[in-house]
Amino acid sequence: MTKHNHKSDTPRTSEAAVACDDTPPVLTEEHIEAISHLGAAYSLLSANARPAWLPRNEKAFMAFCATYVSSARAFRLEYPAVFNSSDFRFSFHVLEALFQRVQEAVAAIAIMRDILAALVAYKNILVGNREHGAIPLPRSETGMLPTVAPLHSGLAALIIGQVALLRQQAGVNEAVLKQFGVVAPAQSHPDLATVNPNATASFNGGSVTLAFRSPAGIRGVEFAEIRCDRGDGHAHLVATTRHARFTDFHDLPPAGARATWVFHVCYVDRNGNFVGQESVVDVVVQGRSHQM
Repeated sequence: MTKHNHKSDTPRTSEAAVACDDTPPVLTEEHIEAISHLGAAYSLLSANARPAWLPRNEKAFMAFCATYVSSARAFRLEYPAVFNSSDFRFSFHVLEALFQRVQEAVAAIAIMRDILAALVAYKNILVGNREHGAIPLPRSETGMLPTVAPLHSGLAALIIGQVALLRQQAGVNEAVLKQFGVVAPAQSHPDLATVNPNATASFNGGSVTLAFRSPAGIRGVEFAEIRCDRGDGHAHLVATTRHARFTDFHDLPPAGARATWVFHVCYVDRNGNFVGQESVVDVVVQGRSHQM
């Protein structure tokens, strides 16, 4: 019987919360505010689509913003409608202040991560120290939380709106847009008629691991379909996946017996049609001497 290779969502014992009773927790105003912020942040991140030139990765996004703010400072008088308007959305000063607030938040997160790690270590030593000696307190840090309340929010949306107006200004060309970093890099897409999963297979004594080119990174491909001929001349469906690896836990041959399994891996588009070239790979498997 074929088993899937998805991890269970059941938490490990060490991660599971242990409750002393069924009394619901009392939420303070601070808890309610934090939950509200988390919900709003999740909704914004999942619902807002960003243009191709705006990085998704936070480190790349912060570097992009530094370049954008620097260019806005240099061009604020040349394009006053975009960066020197009474409308806060098109004000360089608002842009700069908002970027500073984001920088403070990112720095505070880094500080608090270090403090959390130190505090957990401190707690663990308090619990498990066998020498029973005194230990120093975790160091305190300044800048744990931002101290300046922002007047505005939505840095990404602010920049997107400014760029849309910037593109309409006289004299703005690709060279200017490149200085702001808002020209999306050219992307080349593979020819779906020739794309190949290039699958490999290895037997590790109890299962077979397949590795192939991830379908998630190929435009026009929805998932990879895996079939296997285990000796009866037919390639039976094993699984579909969007990952680059798959582990087949199918029952092995009888103890000591060997067999050749032939795997077929191909890509499928959103309409259920096969695309590209099929990758065929075989692997020799052997039954365990002492199967459980």
